[in-house]
Amino acid sequence: MKFDKFFEHATKTSPYPYQIRLATAPELAELVRVPTGAGKTAAAVLGWLWRRYYAEDAVRRVTPRRLVYCLPMRVLVEQSVREASKWVDELVKIGMDPTKISVLMGGAEKDEWFLDPERSAILIGTQDMLLSRALNRGYATSRFHWPIDFGLLNNDCLWVFDEPQLMGNGVSTSAQLAGLRASLGTVAPCSSLWMSATLEPAWLDTVDFAKRPRGPSLELEADDYDPRRPLYKRMTAEKTLQSLGVMATKDEKEVAQQVIRHHIPGTQTLVVLNTVDRAKEVYNSIIKDKSASKEVLLVHSRFRQFERKKLNNELMKPVKDRIIVATQVVESGVDISMRTIITDIAPWASLVQRIGRCNRTGDDGPGRVFWIDLDPDKQGAPYESAHLQFARKQLVELEGQDVSPKALDDFKRERSIILDFVPTHVLRRRDLLDLFDTTPDLSGNDIDIAPFVRGDEKDSDVQVYWREVGPGVPERDVISPNQLELCRVRIETFRAFLKKEKKGQKRIAYLWDHLDGKWRMIHNPDREVHPGLTILLPASSGGYSTEVGWDEDSTDPVKPEPDESDRQLEEAVGDDLNSCGPEFTIAEHTEHVLDELKTILEKLGNLADGWSDHLRRAARWHDAGKAHDVCQRGMRRANPELDPQKLWAKSGKTGRLSYDRPRFRHELVSALAALQHGLPFEVVYVIAAHHGKIRLSLRSLPDEKPSDCPGTLFAQGVHDGDTLNDVDLGGETCLGLTLDLSPMQLGGENSWTAKALALRDALGPFRLAYMESLLRSADLRASKQERKGGNR
Repeated sequence: MKFDKFFEHATKTSPYPYQIRLATAPELAELVRVPTGAGKTAAAVLGWLWRRYYAEDAVRRVTPRRLVYCLPMRVLVEQSVREASKWVDELVKIGMDPTKISVLMGGAEKDEWFLDPERSAILIGTQDMLLSRALNRGYATSRFHWPIDFGLLNNDCLWVFDEPQLMGNGVSTSAQLAGLRASLGTVAPCSSLWMSATLEPAWLDTVDFAKRPRGPSLELEADDYDPRRPLYKRMTAEKTLQSLGVMATKDEKEVAQQVIRHHIPGTQTLVVLNTVDRAKEVYNSIIKDKSASKEVLLVHSRFRQFERKKLNNELMKPVKDRIIVATQVVESGVDISMRTIITDIAPWASLVQRIGRCNRTGDDGPGRVFWIDLDPDKQGAPYESAHLQFARKQLVELEGQDVSPKALDDFKRERSIILDFVPTHVLRRRDLLDLFDTTPDLSGNDIDIAPFVRGDEKDSDVQVYWREVGPGVPERDVISPNQLELCRVRIETFRAFLKKEKKGQKRIAYLWDHLDGKWRMIHNPDREVHPGLTILLPASSGGYSTEVGWDEDSTDPVKPEPDESDRQLEEAVGDDLNSCGPEFTIAEHTEHVLDELKTILEKLGNLADGWSDHLRRAARWHDAGKAHDVCQRGMRRANPELDPQKLWAKSGKTGRLSYDRPRFRHELVSALAALQHGLPFEVVYVIAAHHGKIRLSLRSLPDEKPSDCPGTLFAQGVHDGDTLNDVDLGGETCLGLTLDLSPMQLGGENSWTAKALALRDALGPFRLAYMESLLRSADLRASKQERKGGNR
């Protein structure tokens, strides 16, 4: 099927010429530079789908099986998901294979996209959630899940960065990741595409990305601007620019008055402010004015997803008479068309995006754009003064003129405007290799990736959720948050919130301690609260309003919104939540895992360097360590009715297993047994890593129970000299042996760490993590099927 027919089936409209060029080019473009409103999302998503399913064989073979669509803000995610879902549904009607669309936004991910590494998929999320996962430090996810995301998102993917000029340091990180993938190697192609009206190609010239050949760029050409084509109407839609005539103030009453004055009854007005606080002030002033429109909507990034979904739905409704007060969350990607736009001065790239919301379709004109003056030095946050001063100069020069997309493009070209960008932090090869190690830092200090994901810490976020908790520390089995419950809060704002007293007492917040397996109260916000954390707040702490979102002044209790239908618990180092569920022996569960792995490998094809065989061997041996007496006693403690003559992989009960040796890890026993039986270290490593808790090092942890024999080595509940009897692995037997823990000692050829690092460097971090992910996916799939009764 030709692309134009394919596109028409999906969208019920004809593609623009540049969309056809992007999809059908022999080599996919690396940079797409087209004005806002030109349909970049459809170009990227449908271009990838067509190349994946309908292009000639040579193109299909090199088109990655996962499309990773990365956006700068959360408000754009749901709209992109909605549009992509609609297109896929229409294409399935004409015979295209169903393609799963998943949202990566933190919290418990119910669709578990990572369980299907062999299938085509579209993954959509924000730069915070996607880049943090690509750096092996996934925000708002279990640290033990980090390597799965790292492996799958850095192999066999097309990364699309939509409006990267809004991503700060994420731009240079995206380029560096692309360069490092090329130099360190991937299992399958992992390419990148940047799409923007204002991105300068030089922004991508990072140290590792600049070393590789530059891919093709794509821009609008004469046929795109043909007056007979529909894109011409959007690109030349009438809109004029002028100053609002007032300065930003602390209470924003003057701005609110001007908004009411310039709003045209029967139309929509969008007001874009640079900070949440100022947006709230303008909103509050407008709703108090009886002469204002009755429909006033407040939209910003500090709402929970429950409320954000409702707001986004309201935002997209074609209301005839409404004022929308928002922050930067609407300045790109949101397909809304306004008669009037009123905006703060912002960096030029951001202003171009905001102006693009005015008369976007060409049917809501004549469009009017007003800009609010402010003091760049005192009121410039979160932007740099120099960038605002530059933008103000351009606005003054454009006063009273046309600011359609084509006019702004011509203006930029005529004035030779080149926007500068100097990242404050650039990801280095050494940083990436350090991030490969997910071993918990016993001091609680993990590598801070916030400077690579977005920028400096002051602009970074934590995510919070609320639970009904009694006095004292919460119980261990508090339900994990789902995506809809999480609320993003600026880190400095949250620290100040915790320091502020409520009724004479300090606010209380809790962090999950993955080492101790319990909740820990935050005592020192400045030291303990850092970017990317997910924090539990008692419902009685307040801090939130469904009308205005995060509100540090609100003392009203917050209604929690847990998902009782899919209870998920926080996981600790010593937990083995996957060993609970319907009872199965080690041999039975092993066969189930091998069946799932077979399905995965059949779709992926033969993996290079013997890795298909390595993974099959690893799957066969991965649970041999569950035969250890400590594990079997834990199983029978959970379920006394288990047959004592059999070796069990699943307890037949839900909840956490309790071991008489704290921190016990069965996969360490499995890996040591495989190592002592002479299996290749590639196999041994993947066995050890199949729960994400033992990877580059073997070491003892706090509160472990040492051996009764002084001087005996011990690590994670395993003691040197422990015995393991014969284990039926279903078609193969692990013969009994005495466990040797000497590999935990540093130095020498027998050192586990030395072997693991050598394997990482020989195979490359991306490929090695991918192999880990495949076995983990097969294991998790098998356990899921067992819970459903599908592997009985």
